[in-house]
Amino acid sequence: MFVGLSCLLVFLVMALLMYGRKISALLALPIMAVTLALVTGVPGKDILDEILAKGAVKLNVTYTTTMFGAMLAELLNRLGIAKSLIRWVAEFAGDNPFVLALLMTLATAILFSTLGGLGAVIMVGSIILPIMLSIGIADATAGGLFLFGISLGGMFNIAGWQLYMDVLNIPRDQIIAFVVPFSLVISCLIIAFLTIELKQKKGIASAVIAFGGLTACFFFIHGGIYSHKLASQGVQSVVSGRSLLLSLIGLVALIFYAIFRHRRNETTNPGFVMLTPLVPLILVLFCHWDFIPGFLAGIVFAALGSWKRDSINTINRSIIDGVSAVIPAIVLMMGIGMLINAVKHPKIAQSIAPLLAQIIPTTAWQYVLVFTLIAPLSLYRGPLSIWGMGSGIVSLIQKATTLSSQAIMGMLMSVGQIQGICDPTNTQNIWIATYLGTDTQILLRKTIPYAWLAVVGGLLLVTYSGYVL
Repeated sequence: MFVGLSCLLVFLVMALLMYGRKISALLALPIMAVTLALVTGVPGKDILDEILAKGAVKLNVTYTTTMFGAMLAELLNRLGIAKSLIRWVAEFAGDNPFVLALLMTLATAILFSTLGGLGAVIMVGSIILPIMLSIGIADATAGGLFLFGISLGGMFNIAGWQLYMDVLNIPRDQIIAFVVPFSLVISCLIIAFLTIELKQKKGIASAVIAFGGLTACFFFIHGGIYSHKLASQGVQSVVSGRSLLLSLIGLVALIFYAIFRHRRNETTNPGFVMLTPLVPLILVLFCHWDFIPGFLAGIVFAALGSWKRDSINTINRSIIDGVSAVIPAIVLMMGIGMLINAVKHPKIAQSIAPLLAQIIPTTAWQYVLVFTLIAPLSLYRGPLSIWGMGSGIVSLIQKATTLSSQAIMGMLMSVGQIQGICDPTNTQNIWIATYLGTDTQILLRKTIPYAWLAVVGGLLLVTYSGYVL
């Protein structure tokens, strides 16, 4: 019991220090990982090998994806494509930011019902965020809306359901029965968030109706995606092969076009290069390419389509400056990897099992009250985060308490809104804050009141469904 309390104390102290900006997350996460290991008696060899060495490279794919996404984003800026796209969207949007922001959030949700990972965040965010900023939405508000959209879509991502199905032995139908009404709770909170942030009452009623209708379409579309998912798996390789052939043909055409522009010494961008942000998105979503080849295709498309005599230097500078811009995020991801490996170590997970048996509630009103109060423990990879310390204690909760698997699933999905939307250690939060030139702590403070209300709504939904007696 004492060791478990010590783990929670370490987490709380480091979380408060990060929240109060007394120490940066760059230092706090590795320190937390090592301290938790020392407190629980993890052998020194495991600390060196499993936590520090392997933890630092645990997210190596994420690092690489981040760098390629940053190269493309920097190239778009240097070529002036991003500014041209933003100007066009701003003219198109007119004076109705409320409805457009809701549509952008819903579009994000639809995409992330099938997409996942930082690569998708970078691709979609490079399109969505500039549009929101161009219509006068503040940086933190735009980032918050984007995070809400990712969370809303993520609830319908089948890959995420598999974890609950495997660990808690919950059938898919029971997950759907909770996710669908819970998503409507999130949708209402998104509308409330935007209404309060924009302080614009005009058009709210029509926006709610439109958002509700589009959300219904979202359910219909996602159902179609799910029902045809298995059938489509057999043709993915064919689609990917055909897209590669078409890409090679397009590459040859772009090379000839670049030669033509070089000879004529063209200095203006053609209109079609404004489609550059969509190139990797289409290749990944519809042609089943991986993220890095998709980003490379976008870089080639932008560079050749807007070719100028100094394009080689522009590409070189975009590569160097793009990677340099995300170095802080990459270092932070190393710390995240260390912390993930630390909290998954058996000694840490087992140390907090006795504590769980004492504090986990078993009645309906205790269930709502207790998990509402301790919901922030899902932040900073804490004990209620399925992507942190919680990943090692889900089975312990089942064994140490009388809560049903459905109640545990509902609790994790509910408190997971705080972790998924607000957690400064999320790679998507890091990238969004870096892209917007703000701080992850600002995004946390902006979104946590609404995410906390989502927790209450989810927990009440669990009790209403009869999962807690």
